[in-house]
Amino acid sequence: MKTLGKKTIMLVACMVWLASCNDFLAEDPKGKLMTSDAFTQASDLEGAVNILYRRVGRSSFGITQFINSQMGDDLSTHPASNKAAIREWDNYTISTNNDRLLWCWEDKYQVIKAANYIINGAESTPDVTQEEIDYALGQAYFWRGWAYFYLVRAFGPLPKIVSLEIDFSAGLSSVSEIYELIVSDLKMAEKLPASYNTVPKSMNGVNVVASKGAAQAVLSYVYLTMAGWPLNRGAEYYQLAAAKALEVIDGSENGTYYYQLYDEYWKIHSKQENKQNKEAIAAIYYSKAFGNGDSSEAARGAINDLQDCSQGWTDTRAEIGFWVNFPDGPRKTATYPEVTYNSGNGNSYRWWSTDLPEPNRSPYFGKSAFTNDNNSAGSYEYDFTKGYESQGDGWSEQIHQLVRLAEVYLFYAEAVGRSGQTNARAISLLNKVRNRADGHGPVDDASINLYSAGLSATDLAEAAYNEHGWEIAGWYWGAIAPRYNDMQRMDRVKDHFNKRKANPEYVFKDPDTGQDVRVHEPFGPTGEWSQGKMFAPYPSEEIERNPVLNISIEDKLNLIN
Repeated sequence: MKTLGKKTIMLVACMVWLASCNDFLAEDPKGKLMTSDAFTQASDLEGAVNILYRRVGRSSFGITQFINSQMGDDLSTHPASNKAAIREWDNYTISTNNDRLLWCWEDKYQVIKAANYIINGAESTPDVTQEEIDYALGQAYFWRGWAYFYLVRAFGPLPKIVSLEIDFSAGLSSVSEIYELIVSDLKMAEKLPASYNTVPKSMNGVNVVASKGAAQAVLSYVYLTMAGWPLNRGAEYYQLAAAKALEVIDGSENGTYYYQLYDEYWKIHSKQENKQNKEAIAAIYYSKAFGNGDSSEAARGAINDLQDCSQGWTDTRAEIGFWVNFPDGPRKTATYPEVTYNSGNGNSYRWWSTDLPEPNRSPYFGKSAFTNDNNSAGSYEYDFTKGYESQGDGWSEQIHQLVRLAEVYLFYAEAVGRSGQTNARAISLLNKVRNRADGHGPVDDASINLYSAGLSATDLAEAAYNEHGWEIAGWYWGAIAPRYNDMQRMDRVKDHFNKRKANPEYVFKDPDTGQDVRVHEPFGPTGEWSQGKMFAPYPSEEIERNPVLNISIEDKLNLIN
């Protein structure tokens, strides 16, 4: 890479200040360095893109930045007392002073400001080609759209910031207005190349930066979301979602894109395939070359999820009901570790075993389990019968997948069905995902297909919705479509709230003893459901600084269209 020039170094300093400042939306004289005048030489443009990716990586490296995924029926949290802030999301009782609330708000706005810097200044860069300018702009539009898509689903109406100047008098933009910006941004990002052939844009045969296919895949899910709650635009947008998904699918089949499904589900989040993952259409890449820690380029490791982290770091667990209803087969085995390691005695047990500490008696997800012990070639995978500390150190180079080709297959199938149609291709793609999940590989074979050629439109949509939930279960880092967001767009969060509140008993057979196991979730929500629970409140710190955010939930829900 080129050496960063003086102005780019100034930009870096500005962004470091920005990252450490809680009052993110407040203007400050130090921020005046971030003007289009800073683009005075070619290296400034490259430096601005690098800083954008720095902000993207830091906004996606742990559960805090995607904590609303805890509101889905797949995820829950550890019952330990130091998980109270996370449990507020799990129980739909989020307070305005929840410390995780501010983080997931400001981290995405930092991405937006870094993107705005490029969008508002890149064209003035001297001594660069139009191709270089278009590349920088495409990256900025993609990540700004991605950040706003997260924020609007988490919080609802938002301050729409598209320049380097912040105008609080502009007030909140409606959910509809924010979605129009997201669609516009992603359409601009569609102008990016389909693939790259130079380092670091391409490594190990895959795109390391956003591409045309990435923009199309995300836009497909944006349309799918706009068709449902809260905009409820219906069949027209389901048709748009299907058409955009089909562009990605066609491109992967005609050679425009390299994307392809793995023959076995476990490879998706494996060490072996991590840096050469061709099922991932978009991902965020991490490196430990510069060390570990919150200020490094590394990602949070399995420390977020694994039940044997007895020092109190474990944040998430799986909901028992989702685990019970998850279809058996290789996909379930790859999604949920079959045993839990007991760091107290060095043995491993089924998660319901009384030989485990009571707080750890729940299923959990293994998708973030990633070895860091001189295993760069991925010659072996994480061993759940062994302790975490012998395999990891809390930080990893695991890529954070935003969207995969299998998901786009399911976006297409669901969108076709919800638009009131059905077709052979949608059913074929649905079967390929399910057959791979069952261990047959990604094939459409009538002798093994679960879904018949005569599937109705309603059944097609529901099957694709359910399959996507099982495909994505427990994965939240950077993902554009975690389980909660599927539930949210289909307005099914209320059903889950009431089920958790009723606290049903789950009964299943112990495969080792044949005996019935009877369990309940360790906690659940209380009180009554209200539609306002679909959105998180604005952080109290931001409400104090920006009175526009001080509105009732009723007024917030009135700012949809």
